[in-house]
Amino acid sequence: MKALVLSVAVLLGASIYANAGVSQTKTADSNISTVAVLDQKQDGYVDVKIESLNAEVQEAVRAFETNYTVKNLAFDKAKKLTKVTLISKADKKEKVVILNEQGKEIKGK
Repeated sequence: MKALVLSVAVLLGASIYANAGVSQTKTADSNISTVAVLDQKQDGYVDVKIESLNAEVQEAVRAFETNYTVKNLAFDKAKKLTKVTLISKADKKEKVVILNEQGKEIKGK
């Protein structure tokens, strides 16, 4: 009888330990997926300061400042595009504008 109780206790302990291992594996996999999603959201743009942009782009960004507050500036070196995130002073809505090297707005990107 003691052997039967001991066997059941060992089996229960082993199954609890095995389930804990599976749970840890799922957690590790979900962390990897989260990191991959964060990397995909970057789209090649890197945050920059206005001083690091060329004169034409700086002028275009400053022209927006009459009606908008500049929230963020990001530059894609490969595409040579600047992403400007703006907040409207009138209604506080966010707007994203893409500028080329000449400071011209690229529509539809």
